[in-house]
Amino acid sequence: MAEGFTENATVDEGVNENGIRTQLHFEGDDLIVQKTFDAAPHLAHAAHAREQTQGLKWGEGRFVGHIPAIYYAPIAAIKDPEQRAKAVRLFFSENPAFRMFDKYKP
Repeated sequence: MAEGFTENATVDEGVNENGIRTQLHFEGDDLIVQKTFDAAPHLAHAAHAREQTQGLKWGEGRFVGHIPAIYYAPIAAIKDPEQRAKAVRLFFSENPAFRMFDKYKP
């Protein structure tokens, strides 16, 4: 049987358009695929929008929240509109930092 790498190596494929960084770690005979997501820019975007809607009444704000594509893809795949809306409310309930309008209560 062939030997694996004698030294560990990492290949960084960089960040894709959805903010996901993929790194390939070669450790001996093992290949470990590591995917990470940096939510910081999305959270900063939501925080900025919250600041802009301070003092507005319900209905005067333009956006309820921001769902990054990595989280929205499975929600968008839900065919039933009521179930999809429920999934969006659940997302904002579990992830209040992505809300862009403070008065929105899922």
